[in-house]
Amino acid sequence: MSAPQPVLASVRPAQNPLAAWREIDGVVVVISPEDSVLHELNPTAGFIWKHATGERTTEEIARLLADEFEVDAATALADTRELIAELAAKKLLHTEAAAAAEVSRG
Repeated sequence: MSAPQPVLASVRPAQNPLAAWREIDGVVVVISPEDSVLHELNPTAGFIWKHATGERTTEEIARLLADEFEVDAATALADTRELIAELAAKKLLHTEAAAAAEVSRG
């Protein structure tokens, strides 16, 4: 399997509506809609998942992550982009450019 493609900061990631997920004792678990695989997310990944609603850009989610976990902005953005790319490759997240989202909401 090839490496996930980088995610632009302007992308608005959104949870796949077919993916079932829950937060159990502070741990986010997501079930892949295509193969029913259970994914247990660490606290950082769970935070990003919960904010991937299609309303915030990757950069905005990274800023929230930096504040919540007290990390520098560059690290937060790199980690957020990497995780979003991984989850998109597993078809757990959909990604679209912010400009395209604005046009479609028009």
